[in-house]
Amino acid sequence: MEKKRRLASLSKADKQILTTLGDRIRRIREKKKMSVYDVTGEDMAIKSRQHWQSIENGVKNINLVTIFKIAQTLDVKAEDLIKGID
Repeated sequence: MEKKRRLASLSKADKQILTTLGDRIRRIREKKKMSVYDVTGEDMAIKSRQHWQSIENGVKNINLVTIFKIAQTLDVKAEDLIKGID
């Protein structure tokens, strides 16, 4: 319930940023022919498939550290994930 309230408090523009970021993460992952199983697990930066999917679906408000972890997992620069999103 707390997570829903936090996301609900975001503006429409903020939600669009998260959706755009999530779409970009998904496209990069799919372009690299990686499944959600390939990018999550006990030995990975993001352990839960559900967590990863909520990021890709734009429903998880993530922080800068998580962006860097995702970039490392996808073997791209963090800048590649966020440039041009506004």
